[in-house]
Amino acid sequence: MLDEEVNETAIKAKAIAEIVEIAIQNLAAVDLTREEALAGILSQIAIQVESQDLKFALDLNKKYRKAFKETKKIEN
Repeated sequence: MLDEEVNETAIKAKAIAEIVEIAIQNLAAVDLTREEALAGILSQIAIQVESQDLKFALDLNKKYRKAFKETKKIEN
């Protein structure tokens, strides 16, 4: 049961990441930089979610931002 829940969560997380990437690519098509596109998406999310969700996101940022940037360097 737990394995099914973990797998379902992983599938949903991957789908969300792919959808965000598609949104970024579409915004880049109207001449926004990746950072501008992310900031625009984030501003809309910030307006629509509860403040505790933003706090959780900030915790994730503090924990994983460095590893994410290092992974992106390796990919490029």
